[in-house]
This record gives sequence, C-alpha cells and structure tokens, in this order.
Amino acid sequence: MAASLFTFSSTSRRVVPAPNSPPLPIYIKSTNVVFNPDIPDVHRGLGLDDFVNFLVSCRLRYAISEVPSEFFPEQVCEFYYTVMVNNENNVISGTIGHGRRSVFITADLLSVALRLPIFEPFSKLPTIERCRRLFDQLGYDHSKAVARSALILRQCMTPGWKFFTGALCKCVGHKSHSGDQLSTYEQQVACSLLLNKRLDYGAFFFDQLVQLLRANVRADHVPFPRLIAFVLDKFFAEAYYSHSGNPIQCPRMSVRMYQDDPLANDIGISDRMREWIANPYTVHSLNANTDEGADDNNEIHADLQAEMQDGGHISPQLSHLSISVTERVHSAQGEQQS
Repeated sequence: MAASLFTFSSTSRRVVPAPNSPPLPIYIKSTNVVFNPDIPDVHRGLGLDDFVNFLVSCRLRYAISEVPSEFFPEQVCEFYYTVMVNNENNVISGTIGHGRRSVFITADLLSVALRLPIFEPFSKLPTIERCRRLFDQLGYDHSKAVARSALILRQCMTPGWKFFTGALCKCVGHKSHSGDQLSTYEQQVACSLLLNKRLDYGAFFFDQLVQLLRANVRADHVPFPRLIAFVLDKFFAEAYYSHSGNPIQCPRMSVRMYQDDPLANDIGISDRMREWIANPYTVHSLNANTDEGADDNNEIHADLQAEMQDGGHISPQLSHLSISVTERVHSAQGEQQS
C-alpha cells in the first residue's frame, strides 16, 4: 500500500479525532482530489472541445475549473478528521491548523464559496427514471451493461458523454474507487446540469457530505476535498494558509489552459498536473492494473478514434447537448406548473 498523503500523530494533543474516525492513515486519492487529469489537451481535435467548454462555463464552473491558489491537503485532512455534525443547526464543524482554529461549513457557505446562483424557488431533483430517459437520449448502449442492466455505467456511453461524466464526477464527487458506475447522486448532478435545472447545488453537496459523516464507520478517504478547500480558502483564509507543511501549488484550470496550442511546446494537461503535485504531499495514483484504478483516458481516446473512422459525429453543439430545444422548454414549463 502506498504511503499516506498525510498522517496525524496519535500522540498529538492538539488534534482530537472524532469518535467515528477510521484507523490512521487518512487519504486523499487521485479519484476525488482537486487535480483532475481527465480534462485533457490530449483529446483536442477529437471532438471533445464542446464538452470541455460546457464544463468550464456551466453553473458548477467554479467547482470544476477553479481551485484555491494553493491546496493544503494537511488542512483538509484535519478538518475531515475532526469534523462533527450539529444536527439541530445543520452545521459541520472541525479544526484546522493542528487544532488552533475552529471552522465550520454550512450549505449557505458552500453555495457562496462556489458562487452558485440563488433561485426562488429552486428546482426539484430529477428522478432516477428521468435520468435514465435522458441517458437513453444521449446514446446509452444497454447492450454493453450485460448483467448490470440495473445500473448506469459510463462504459455504456458514447466517448463524449463518458468523458463528460468522468470529469464531472471527479470534480464534485467523493469516490475513491472506480468511477464507471454512476451513483444516484452523480446521475442527478449530471442531469440537472444538462436539463438546466435551477438546483440548489450547495444544499445538495452539503447533504451528501452530512450523510457520509453520519456513517457508523467513516471512510479512510476524504470526501469532497476540493469543495471543502473552497470553503476553507474563502472564509478561513488566514487559518487555512497558516499551515505547518508545504502546499500544493495549483493554478486555476481556466479556459485559457484548454485553448493552449498543444503543438507550441505545450505539454499535456496531465503532465502539468503531475508537475504541480509536489512532495511531500503526493496524491495517490490507484493501481492502473486493477479494474478499480484503471485510467480510462486511453479508452476514451481509442473510442473517439474508432467513431471518427466510422464516420460518426462525436461533438454535439452544447447549445442543446443532444437534447432538443423543445424538450428543454417543456421541462421548464413542467417545473413552473409543479
């Protein structure tokens, strides 16, 4: 097993672990960390530009394309390790800076940190049935699911939508294992974006984090690390930056980065990400030889080339995202009536 990203000393008196904390160490893994190598330059020219442009301009763009200027895994790990949930006030509280600063997260703080729009009223979450119908419209191939037909699997999607869901889930998800199966939460996030629903994403993310923290046995990986880092950087910057270890330098992933000419001495986005992750805070790379940790960049690349050779049209115009304008109008009218 790889060494942990950050390990708390069991003899430290300044950090008090929560009662349901797992045995040390605690991990931040490559499948759910702020660094997302799946937003590629390597796919440029193969029909993914529209998908990338949508990801960096949608309502969740600040959760996807930006990170704090410096990311401190130590602080994020400590907050997760010490966090407690106040059921009466819906507040998540913990410490950073080796116990020197108490901090808290609420749904409102998360919304403000992510610069999410406020609507009155908010839309309801799409149902699982609605999500399934949408994926069918986007070319979901049920024949590839075999015995897992009850699940939504990225392997059954066309290359563009496989990339889209993979990048989205890594940025706003919390998995530490294979990202092939989309959870109910991930399906609802993706479909809400594609259907242009006025969802309260801050409250939705907050509720997911609370559910994970209330589990009897807390997972040994940090959920939602980039979203936690957003709040700490936005509202507790002084304590967040008063760290005891070296940060990871992480320039924002902006549209400009995607527009770089890969032929003009510009290394790929994955290489740049690897350079930004410096010791001693190294993010775990899962075993590429296992089903859990396999990187599907190469698979997406191969799928794209195969479709292009077959004369397929890969990149839909994201003004409608392969969904008819008429359907969007009907969807909006249905929300207003309900």
